Amino acid sequence: MRLLASSLAALCLSAAVSIPLAAQEAPRFAFFSINQLVRSSKKAGAIFSELEITGKTLQEKMQAKGQELQTLQQQLNSPSLDPEKKEALAKKFRDVEFDAKKMQEDSQGEYQRVEKKVGEAITKLAAPIVEQLAKEQKLQMVFSDQAVQILSWADQDWLKAFTAEVAKRLDASEGTTPAASAPKPAVPKPAAPKPAAPKPAAPKK
Repeated sequence: MRLLASSLAALCLSAAVSIPLAAQEAPRFAFFSINQLVRSSKKAGAIFSELEITGKTLQEKMQAKGQELQTLQQQLNSPSLDPEKKEALAKKFRDVEFDAKKMQEDSQGEYQRVEKKVGEAITKLAAPIVEQLAKEQKLQMVFSDQAVQILSWADQDWLKAFTAEVAKRLDASEGTTPAASAPKPAVPKPAAPKPAAPKPAAPKK
């Protein structure tokens, strides 16, 4: 999931900067996963649901427009089409194709706007907890799984432990989230789906 790739990485890297590195002390660090937080925290999940709903709505609109183009293409390819109506139908196809491209651009802009809004909202809630927990555990650094790729091996329970505690404290904190009334989201995928532009074949002359 591209969500919070930059802002979250920044908060994680700065979470324990104020803690001095003792001489010859073994490094103490943890991993924070935004994907895990969204799955395990009701508050974070409620906020993220807005992005899921937005992505689904935009994708459905693009699919409907693609179906319209496909229908027009089939009509243009029909051998029974009246030649006098073919030019008008071809013009309609071009107009709808133009609308589809414009819709794709607008959809991407809308998705990115909501993605930024959701990312900032989750960061605002998680950042103080990440910092406090890092200080309690006397960590020297907290890495985000958005910025670090594990190439070999890691203890999965250990990887999840820090984020699990962040999620626990987040849901136990007072107050409600801006999207607390939104429906509970499904388990998010690593990358939220973006609407894909239809690729119709060019009409035959």
